[in-house]
Amino acid sequence: MVERTGHCSCKSIKYQLKAEPMFTHVCHCSICKRHTGSAFVTHVFIETEHLEILRGEVEAVPCATTSGRAHTLHRCPDCHSPLYSHYGGNARIAVLKGGTLDDPGSVVPGAHIWVEGKVPWITIPDDVPAFDQDYDAAEVWPESSFARRKRAGWG
Repeated sequence: MVERTGHCSCKSIKYQLKAEPMFTHVCHCSICKRHTGSAFVTHVFIETEHLEILRGEVEAVPCATTSGRAHTLHRCPDCHSPLYSHYGGNARIAVLKGGTLDDPGSVVPGAHIWVEGKVPWITIPDDVPAFDQDYDAAEVWPESSFARRKRAGWG
């Protein structure tokens, strides 16, 4: 396993992933772009039990998504960097903001979503699935990853 660590902008919060992520996708929706101040966000899915906060304490902020599902965004209380989310009330899966990893290139997107909102200067590789809006995880995620997702109560 690749050791993956990360932190917020001010380095008050430091974390480590204790397992390989289940899946990674890139989201181009307007809400994710605004939450991160970027042209897209990389979402790294991992069971919350495998996300260890090594330093600091995160602040939970209720938010909405493009799909209308409520979620809780966990931020640094000092610099307010978004670190991860829990979607639909499921605190067993953390959706980590990949840009907070010390090595964001250590995760490779398996899909791009909400590409109808993609900025025109981003090119998506031909071999990566891209969806105008969302996708059916059962059809896109590798079988072993989807099984982990189901065990964590998000099927």
